Amino acid sequence: MKKAGGRGWMAAGLLGALLVAGLAGGCDDDNYSRDPAEGMGLLVVDNFTGTRLRVYLDGERVENVSSGEHRYYDLAPGIYRIALDGSDTDRSWAGDVDLLEGRRTVMEVRSWSSDYREYDVRIYFD
Repeated sequence: MKKAGGRGWMAAGLLGALLVAGLAGGCDDDNYSRDPAEGMGLLVVDNFTGTRLRVYLDGERVENVSSGEHRYYDLAPGIYRIALDGSDTDRSWAGDVDLLEGRRTVMEVRSWSSDYREYDVRIYFD
């Protein structure tokens, strides 16, 4: 005689764990609900650091990105010089970033770089 629920509970637990793992590590584009305006590109700065980021586009300061938040910037397609620095830290980052028409350019900013003076930035198109 079989015990009721023996393997069924294990299978249900495994299925639940896989579902939770899938939701937690899902696609990055699920995080960004905004699409670029017609004929424009969209820059997304996603701040995974513990401090507010100051953002500069081609040398001009634009809106900050709070810790744990992301901000959208509608821009014409092209190459932009972007600089980031922390409001409460000496960390910074600067580089050229491409914006493509009709696409999101996502910058994920983290502070776990091996150099305490630099942010770790991952850039990809979505």
